[in-house]
Amino acid sequence: MEATLDTNTLLILLIVLLLLGGGGLYGRGRWF
Repeated sequence: MEATLDTNTLLILLIVLLLLGGGGLYGRGRWF
């Protein structure tokens, strides 16, 4: 795994954060 982050990696991380945030809001609200 390279040290540099490509656009795809950043997009994946953003999607994961959105999924975690949505799950937290709809679930127990632990993340946000």
